Amino acid sequence: MKHSVLTILGCLLFQTIYAQSGPSLKGDALLNASQSVYVIDAESGHVLLETPQVSLVPASVMKIVTTAAALEILGADFVFHTRLGITGKVNSETGLLSGNMVLKGGCDPAFYSGYFPEHYRGTFQAWAEALSKAGIKSIGGDFIVDLSQMNEPTIPGGWLWEDIGNYYGTGISALTYSDNYYNIHFSSPAESDKTVIVNKTDPLIDSLHLINKVVSSEVNRDLAFIYGAPGSLTQLVEGTIPKGRTDFVVKAAMPDPARIVANEFIKILKYNKIETSGKILFVNAPTIEPFTLIAEKLSPPLHDLIVPLNKESINLFAEHLLREIGRARNGSPSLDKSLDALNKFWIEKGIFLNGFYPTDGSGLSRSNGICPRTLAEIFRYMHLSSNRDDFFNSLPVAGQSGTLQSAFKGSKLENNLRAKTGSMTRVRSMAGIFTSQKGKKVIFAVITNNFEGSQASIGHSFEALLNQIYFLDSAQVKKQVVH
Repeated sequence: MKHSVLTILGCLLFQTIYAQSGPSLKGDALLNASQSVYVIDAESGHVLLETPQVSLVPASVMKIVTTAAALEILGADFVFHTRLGITGKVNSETGLLSGNMVLKGGCDPAFYSGYFPEHYRGTFQAWAEALSKAGIKSIGGDFIVDLSQMNEPTIPGGWLWEDIGNYYGTGISALTYSDNYYNIHFSSPAESDKTVIVNKTDPLIDSLHLINKVVSSEVNRDLAFIYGAPGSLTQLVEGTIPKGRTDFVVKAAMPDPARIVANEFIKILKYNKIETSGKILFVNAPTIEPFTLIAEKLSPPLHDLIVPLNKESINLFAEHLLREIGRARNGSPSLDKSLDALNKFWIEKGIFLNGFYPTDGSGLSRSNGICPRTLAEIFRYMHLSSNRDDFFNSLPVAGQSGTLQSAFKGSKLENNLRAKTGSMTRVRSMAGIFTSQKGKKVIFAVITNNFEGSQASIGHSFEALLNQIYFLDSAQVKKQVVH
């Protein structure tokens, strides 16, 4: 039994009809929803399917706007620099540095990241050895942590209170560490609705005060949330974790990653018998006194950074790239200057920007607005760019990797479609590219807001729509769309 690809009823209401054996998305799930779709031929730009273009909350598909611009503006080989230096002189006989040790943060989002463990392994030890090689046995001055490369607010406006204390809502920093989150280790009793115990945090955070209101539950997943202002060492943890666990880990945003970097490095210095007697000073203005470079660590190149960014949807990485766009184009990493640079770059490239209201680089803010046409045109721009391979290789592959690992299984789009997805409460989006049955490259973007169905059911409707379009040419698609 054959069914039409897409029926659009009323204002932006659509329902994908499935085979009787498949899942069904009922019409009332989208009754009060807003939805918009745009599908084009990648080579010609010819529109294959278009509903009225509506500016909607994109969630994480916003990351393609940021990563594409970063590749084009900063370059695929762009790297971040974290530098260690000294001021003053070293006594060749005693090994005493009569000056300060300076650690200058370079806004590297991946510094000691769990996504690049081998790249940063042993960095602190290598720095300690570099100090020893310079003849330093003790540091007479202070340990200055220079955070001047990012002295703007670290959290974009529009991020929710319920997000910013959790690992996915951590703020950016001139000196990040381990993805800017820490682990809270809980143990829970065998019964439900009982208070759980905080065993430890990893890494240990000095002066951290956790207000624990988490209880055990029959539900076998993490439903604990952390609430705390950026920089605050007092955090509230509430919600539930599964009962009967001896070591259940919940990830929370680090209140002060730069301080953890400093403390961890001092531990390594002590291990290497390099004495420190001064204070740890965190400064937000560039150090006036010039320092002698002792060692530096470069990040992985941008084309490698965007792979976990897009496949695993890392907000921290995206926000860092947005600020570097602002630094490169407007001379400032402030949020306003960065968003202005992002907007003007795509205007220069002739991209459709009606209804484009960016408020961050990752899509975590519900204040973002974008039309699917904008997403599709950026995809086509990148399809024609010299950075095409780096961009598309960073995207999840249907049925294979990232946020699409379980999607499109057994269909013609498995291992064919590459796309960025987005989801948050009552928001579902997807934008990407695939090769149709006719051998044509097809670019698509679809966003739905304020639906009443589950995330899974809306995701299945996207799959059904794209699987149907795979088999059809442009004439058939347009014939089967009812306005």
